Amino acid sequence: MHRVTSPLPPPPAPRSRGVWRALTALVGLSAVLASAGALWLHAAPRFSVDGHPVPGSGKDVAAWLTALGAQRAEQPLALGGGGAWRGAPLRQLGLQVDVRATAAALEEAQHLGLRQRWALRNQTVDVALRFRVQNAIFSATLTDLAPQVRQEPVPARLDLEHHTRIDDVPGAELDRDATLAAMVDAATHHRVLAPLATRELRATITASDLAAVDVSKVMSAYETTFATWGTGYGRSANIRAAARWLDGTLIAPGATISFNDVVGARTLKRGFTFAPEIVGDELETGIGGGTCQVASTLHAAVLYGALDVVERHAHGRASSYTQMGMDATVAYGSVDLRIRNPFDFPVVVHAYLPKPTQIRVELLGAEPQATVGYVYSSRKTADFFRRVTYKPTLAAGTTTRHQKGSPGFMVYSYVTTKFTDGRATKRIYASEYHPVPEVYWVGPGASESALPEPGEGVLRTERRGLPEDPPKEPTGPAS
Repeated sequence: MHRVTSPLPPPPAPRSRGVWRALTALVGLSAVLASAGALWLHAAPRFSVDGHPVPGSGKDVAAWLTALGAQRAEQPLALGGGGAWRGAPLRQLGLQVDVRATAAALEEAQHLGLRQRWALRNQTVDVALRFRVQNAIFSATLTDLAPQVRQEPVPARLDLEHHTRIDDVPGAELDRDATLAAMVDAATHHRVLAPLATRELRATITASDLAAVDVSKVMSAYETTFATWGTGYGRSANIRAAARWLDGTLIAPGATISFNDVVGARTLKRGFTFAPEIVGDELETGIGGGTCQVASTLHAAVLYGALDVVERHAHGRASSYTQMGMDATVAYGSVDLRIRNPFDFPVVVHAYLPKPTQIRVELLGAEPQATVGYVYSSRKTADFFRRVTYKPTLAAGTTTRHQKGSPGFMVYSYVTTKFTDGRATKRIYASEYHPVPEVYWVGPGASESALPEPGEGVLRTERRGLPEDPPKEPTGPAS
């Protein structure tokens, strides 16, 4: 008997009640998400730039930022400090809005994470403007202001007369980067004032540098003399003033000093007075005459001390107070004497008046480092001439010799130096001294025939002060 089996029954149909329940749940979740999305969009943060609401589309934002940048470029700003001020729109100071950088900062701010957006819901996120500098305009602005805020440092020095130490005083100069940062900060926060920032300038010689100097040892010294009466009265006052400013100056190892920087401007406020000084080829009255004698005495002490002479200029005429080739002329702001210390120890300059008619310069800090020999040779280059100057201010019928004449010379100086360590050097340098005219002043009504006969070698006479004479061109003074 065969048994017939029936096929398996089909799977049961899904329960209609369960399907409807799932669909209902899905619809409910969608409704909840839609409501949450609407609430989320309503609660999302708003964005602004520099306090101004950001418009809608990206294209509108770019144009809007450009217009906002042009508007802010006209914002006035006063830049200054230390007595120096300049007020102008930002663009005239070299500052303008960087539209591209601002747009990038805004885009970054708008891409917040979910947690950040929720934390900032219903709030306004303000993006600060970004600025960039126009270097040419900004540099021109600082070029105008920098000299007004600069303060030169004052080096430390020794008061050898009173055995005291005078500490250094730091200076200050304009700090470009810090000033720019202050301008950007002021512009960002809508302030109308931005300080000029400065940084400290360290003095070339500090108080600690002086501690290493042994002032009991003299490397070299040189003396010159001068008169204190007549025209020498003013010169002697200026020599004392220059010596006072020079005294105690320290020359650090490897450093170079400038006579003009150390002694400073020759002004009445700084202790200088009126005295004869060389202007062109004649003596005239000016402030500071006689200072060159201090420079010449220093130059000679430096030469015998085996220090380096970096810059030196001869007078236009040979000096009466020192040998030819040993003098050094100076004129503040134009002609200088500069000296370098080649040794590995500091040297102190001691300038003082051991007598009322004598200036002495000593270099202190060590035993003599070398034996120095100095000789010179000279040859005459030109005879002098006579100059007659008519002076309407002179007493009628009088004549006076204003200046003694002297011929011109070319001088060659030979310096031999034998150092204690066995080294030996030779140096040759030239000094040209121009002929100095013999000058007579003639008053109204006086005759040239009353003047002495010209000396030997005087081949011509030059006249000045006549109505047809052109005015004399001024030249820089030298003391």
